[in-house]
Amino acid sequence: MLKLFARKKNDPDRLLASVLEGYELPSFPGIITSLLEQLAKEDVSLSAVADQLAVDPGLSVRLLTTVNSAAFSIRNEIRSVHHAVHLLGRAQIESMLISIAVHSTLPCEPAPGFVPARFWSAAARRAAIAAVFAERVDPGAASESFTAALLQDLAVPILAHHRGEEYGALLDEWHAGKGDLCELERRAYGWDHAEVGASVCRRWGMPETFTDAIGVHHADDPTGPLPAARLVSCLPETGPERAAAVLSARAQRWFGLPPESSKAMIEEGLARAPEVARMLAV
Repeated sequence: MLKLFARKKNDPDRLLASVLEGYELPSFPGIITSLLEQLAKEDVSLSAVADQLAVDPGLSVRLLTTVNSAAFSIRNEIRSVHHAVHLLGRAQIESMLISIAVHSTLPCEPAPGFVPARFWSAAARRAAIAAVFAERVDPGAASESFTAALLQDLAVPILAHHRGEEYGALLDEWHAGKGDLCELERRAYGWDHAEVGASVCRRWGMPETFTDAIGVHHADDPTGPLPAARLVSCLPETGPERAAAVLSARAQRWFGLPPESSKAMIEEGLARAPEVARMLAV
């Protein structure tokens, strides 16, 4: 695990201040922060968490819509927040709340190199495929893997809006297949969006597992937090089919999965992805 974090030489707060240069980072919803704090306490009951969540009608609707979407394969419709919280448990509710909060907090307007629909469609593909692989290689963390994969590029819209044409030109190079995004960023700035994303997560007080997974999501190594989320980081926003072979080779090297198994899992994830994308559009 040490080599995963060997590149983390920048102090997160100083890095974020340097990168954002006065840009005001969007505030993480206070209700989500409070709920995540409650979920982290084993002595706080799920009923108490559900009571607090139910106070916010908008969040309750988003949660129930998410839970009942085909992406989560719930057999019978869940009509109450209390039912949802008790059925899914702490880890999965935590993952859903983080997904909803980050999606609603990030900039949603187009910017140079950043097309929101394209960005979230790619995020949905990564999340759905990561969940399928996690069900095979890390079944206890399928929900967390889904969320970490969905949000692994959360710094990109922030950087696109803050840095404008300069960063947009770099994104255009990536979209055209002219290089790995992290390598392009490090060459231009000395930092990459994974590092910045982890710093944003820390500023928002997100759980350490997600923060660490986002910070190392481009590491070519199966050790460390939520490897299924890291597995799908090779899928770009444009032309994902050209990266399927890379993903399959990585799955064979990391987990010993034969190419035919990976191909089937990628296809299953791609079949789930449109529903995930529709869920994000709520």
